Amino acid sequence: MNPLSKLIIVLFLSFNFANAIAQKNESLAVQKAVEIIELFKTEQYEKAYTFCDEIMHRKASVDRFQVIWEALATANGDLKEVGATRYYFSDTFHVTTTKLKFKNGSVGLRLSFNLDWQISGLYIVDAEPMYNIPTYANTFGFYEIKIPFGPVGFENEAILTVPIQEKKYPCIIIIGGSGPVDKDLIFGPNRIYKDFAWGLANKGIATVRYDKRTKAYFGKIMKEHKNGNYYTIEQEYLDDLNEIVKKVSKKNAVDPNRIYLMGHSQGAGLMPLFLKQNKKVAGAIMAAGNYRSLQDLMLYQFEYLKPIQAKTKQDSALFDNLALLAQNAKIKNLPNTFPNDSLPAMYPFSYWNYLNKINNIELAKSNKKPVLVLQGDRDYQVPIGEYLKWKQALVAKTNYQFTSFQKLNHLFLEGEGKSTPDEYFNRSNVPEYVIDEITKWIKAQPRK
Repeated sequence: MNPLSKLIIVLFLSFNFANAIAQKNESLAVQKAVEIIELFKTEQYEKAYTFCDEIMHRKASVDRFQVIWEALATANGDLKEVGATRYYFSDTFHVTTTKLKFKNGSVGLRLSFNLDWQISGLYIVDAEPMYNIPTYANTFGFYEIKIPFGPVGFENEAILTVPIQEKKYPCIIIIGGSGPVDKDLIFGPNRIYKDFAWGLANKGIATVRYDKRTKAYFGKIMKEHKNGNYYTIEQEYLDDLNEIVKKVSKKNAVDPNRIYLMGHSQGAGLMPLFLKQNKKVAGAIMAAGNYRSLQDLMLYQFEYLKPIQAKTKQDSALFDNLALLAQNAKIKNLPNTFPNDSLPAMYPFSYWNYLNKINNIELAKSNKKPVLVLQGDRDYQVPIGEYLKWKQALVAKTNYQFTSFQKLNHLFLEGEGKSTPDEYFNRSNVPEYVIDEITKWIKAQPRK
């Protein structure tokens, strides 16, 4: 077995690549976890023990398995439901955490499987990863309200975070990267967009964050596409963003003349298009935005990750296949007969045709609104070279301000050395100096 399933989480701009590697490993890990839990439920402790590796045989026994399971029932009451299983790959282990819902509470059962799919570890953990509230976020200093939006059939809710005092505040709308990104950008215990929202609220700036439409409705979108409804950046980003801008501008706590867009990853790379579509916003922040095309960044990432994650010839061949899919997506004017399974993430021809027609560089040069460009030097998903290309292309544009951070990765979390996917899951927070940089820039903008 191979460690490439982590690819599903960490590839370009948090893009959820539905590739064969990730599907195979994640599906098998979840299946194994459910099977082991079923053995515990039916008191087949001896059979469960046969799936353990030598390490577990030294650390535990059949009797120990029975004691652990029975203790859970004693402490929490009868087991009512086996909930969802989360998965990630760490070092050389496939790790699952399954939520067990008992009468009096819930716990997480974490299982570590080695590369031969033997149990190497069993732990009782929190049912959900605990969010580490940043030290700079005073939760008594702001409140949050929900804003419904979205067309019929694609209903959604955004979260408006507002400082507690009664006045009108500047507001930043946070726009996620590619794929089915959630409102907080969750990686293990980390909540990247929540860090930004709560940190900025304590600095006197309101924010809005929301799940992208693809988070809840990707399957429905693809089904409608098969029925002739094309899927493009308009459905993925523009429709919802345009509606949110209008709704936020009407909120009493928000200054409608000081609404800013903050895009991350692809959301930053597409910012010139967003600004063209939303002429009433005051400006924007581009955080780790791609200069080159999405497809070219994929190819770069495959080259970067291949020596890290490809351990066998089969792994290498799968990486080569992913690169071929990215090359296919670069073809201009793909025909409507082009198969989805020959394109990245199963996104259809209409999506890539739309992307290939956007000239973000020229749009950025024609933009006259103030823009703050942020970048982590250790970012491997959108490397520092992309930031430098933006800086060079816009050198004559005084409305753009550029700031990079030496220790930060793609998620704007600190680390050391060469960035790898594993560090995204280390408990951390966006540093306050990033929040301060955004705050300083927002407050420096002239009021209308």
